[in-house]
Amino acid sequence: MSLFARIIRKLVRTSRVSFYKCISTAKPEGKFRSVAPVLCEGKGRVSVGEGTVFGFMEDAGFWTSYEFLNPRNADSRISIGKNCQICNRFTAVSEGEGIEIGDNVLVGSSVTVLDSDFHEIDPSRRIDGNPKTGKVVIGDNAWIGDRVMILKGTAIGKNSVVAAGAVVSGEFPANVVIGGVPARVIREIGG
Repeated sequence: MSLFARIIRKLVRTSRVSFYKCISTAKPEGKFRSVAPVLCEGKGRVSVGEGTVFGFMEDAGFWTSYEFLNPRNADSRISIGKNCQICNRFTAVSEGEGIEIGDNVLVGSSVTVLDSDFHEIDPSRRIDGNPKTGKVVIGDNAWIGDRVMILKGTAIGKNSVVAAGAVVSGEFPANVVIGGVPARVIREIGG
């Protein structure tokens, strides 16, 4: 790649990161690195541990997407630990008890984490009802594959791996591989 192309790429990347940081309504706390743009919208708090990196240039969607952290309510909280690698098109939306991601967690592309149903199932209460919520906890050293959806009330134990495309709901122990729709324990790790 030519020097000119490298300069243009860096200029476009840093401009996009700065733009999304500028328009964010929720300002994240902590020292982290944004390779891809991070948009933080909402009234709650976002904290990110030192050494965590958002985005991966050599992955699909890098130039056309952003990371979305959305603590919607004043008491909503999204907490991401130290030394995590969060790939492109990551979405975390908290409207309930919060989302807590441990240290050294690897997150693939197009992963969504939600701590609420956002609407009730009963049609007569969908608009103004009280949706079910539940804290999401992802343990240290977990690896979340591409296109995973993690739903309210989920707990993933440390060192566990979530296979690509899984829809995860419930509590899972440490040191297991989780996969499927709905997700279940496929096998233990190590031994």
